[in-house]
Amino acid sequence: MENKPRLSIIVPIYNAEKYIDNCMRSIVAQTFTDYEIILVNDGSTDNSDAICRKYQAEDSRVTYIKKENGGAGSARNAGMDAARGKYLAFPDVDDLFDPEMYADLYALAESGDYDMVFSGVKYYQQQPDGSLSYSRMQNIKEMAFTDREQCRQNIMEFFPTTTIFDVPWNKLYKRSIVTENNIRFTDIRRCQDAVFNIDFYNCINSAASVDKAYYNYMENTVADVRRKFPKNYIDINIYYYTHLMEILRGWGIYEDNIRVHYDSSFVLSIYGCADRYDNPVWGLSREQQYEYIEDILNRKEIIDFLPTAIVRDDVKPTLGILQAKDIDKIMRLHKKERRKEAIRQNKLLIGIYRKLRGIT
Repeated sequence: MENKPRLSIIVPIYNAEKYIDNCMRSIVAQTFTDYEIILVNDGSTDNSDAICRKYQAEDSRVTYIKKENGGAGSARNAGMDAARGKYLAFPDVDDLFDPEMYADLYALAESGDYDMVFSGVKYYQQQPDGSLSYSRMQNIKEMAFTDREQCRQNIMEFFPTTTIFDVPWNKLYKRSIVTENNIRFTDIRRCQDAVFNIDFYNCINSAASVDKAYYNYMENTVADVRRKFPKNYIDINIYYYTHLMEILRGWGIYEDNIRVHYDSSFVLSIYGCADRYDNPVWGLSREQQYEYIEDILNRKEIIDFLPTAIVRDDVKPTLGILQAKDIDKIMRLHKKERRKEAIRQNKLLIGIYRKLRGIT
């Protein structure tokens, strides 16, 4: 009989030559050792292929998959197709994790035969000199849910308050739940993690957490994040929120605080998409920028949603702007915020200059 690993660690890789070694060291340093590592090269054009092949040759626990570029979701799907472990883990290649992470999460999963277990996360920012500085921590108390209704109600009570529930990299997933229900990552380029998770939550009967933050997430800069948003980001938001709300209605909990949270989040997401009209990567003319916002506000799903949205008091002004389709106001407020940001940046630079020059 074939000996199967207890854990499949699936790592999507795209032009990650400078990260793979650190990620592999973080995995090999785990106190838990009964795992397989599935490295999925998603069409990299740098030296990632050679690095992955080196690890495959050196460690029998490494499986290497090379595929055409399709995004992190398709890479994880390819990894899931090859996985043999009882549980699945999805770390990002540019992050690190504490040595006891998988040992403690696996022990917790087995203690109650849980369908999913998860931990908190520590966030770090990379400085210009290459060093890392601690940013913040998201954690959650130790808890366990042992039936479907308990899982759904409690997970969605916490879901709005932290990204811990949106992301895949701080969790172990029971693979049988994924395979039996054909749960897959979508091919959308944003929000795919959250969609995968909500589909997984829709099928589970138990979950548990530890009150420790094992996962160390390396944050991108705001500028980097802005540039990554595709021009069709509104389509992605519409897909995610309509899918999520449909599931919550099916659970019978799209009401009260949960509804207010997600209606508010959808309104802010719609506005956030409109507010990206001058993304330098897109290079839209003034006329095209206006048409870009107009197109968003004329989407059928948005026209149907906005009149019925129930939002927090602080979101009501934004909802009013969208309902009125006030494109000129969106642009005016955007320019006002840009001026404020420029002033903040200038003050910061002046402060650094004065400090370097010893000026008090």
